[in-house]
Amino acid sequence: MKYENHIFDVGAYNGVDGLALAINNPKFLIHAFEANPELIDTIKENKKKIENYKKEKINNYIINNYAISNTIGILDFNIAKNPTVSSLNKFSENLDNSWISYKEEHFKYVKKIKVKVITLEQYCLENEINNISYLHIDTQGNDLKVLEGLKRKTNILEQGVLEAAVSKEKSLYEGNHTIEEVKEFLNKEKFKI
Repeated sequence: MKYENHIFDVGAYNGVDGLALAINNPKFLIHAFEANPELIDTIKENKKKIENYKKEKINNYIINNYAISNTIGILDFNIAKNPTVSSLNKFSENLDNSWISYKEEHFKYVKKIKVKVITLEQYCLENEINNISYLHIDTQGNDLKVLEGLKRKTNILEQGVLEAAVSKEKSLYEGNHTIEEVKEFLNKEKFKI
């Protein structure tokens, strides 16, 4: 089946958000992106569990095992003790000031791996996608770069959501964008906030 409408789940983690979007939007193709290869198996397991529970296949869901940013290439991906905070970015040196007592339990890297990184523009061109109905971004301090990576395809995006730090001082990651930087980009691109 050829889909006219697409939903992107960037930073899919365990796949639950994207799978819910697939179930609730059967006429949309959901594109899930997850950089951590260990989580790809988790996503597949969760998909199978949901399919078994519902007694039907989820055919409108695609898993992509790479990171999305505003550049193309191979980059380091930092896997944390708490996998929900794994990122292309490194943790901020100010963690103890803003994230008191979280460092040892959550914000500690267990390993660094190399991952393929592409832009959403490249993905859309390669897959002949001319409409993104909804874009869900949760990439741990890299959300604005994901949006910037749409480049000349920014106009195909209808709506979406992303995360941003309140300030550089309270940011979890080095180089994390702030709410003000996101607003500036969205206003420049004529998005309604």
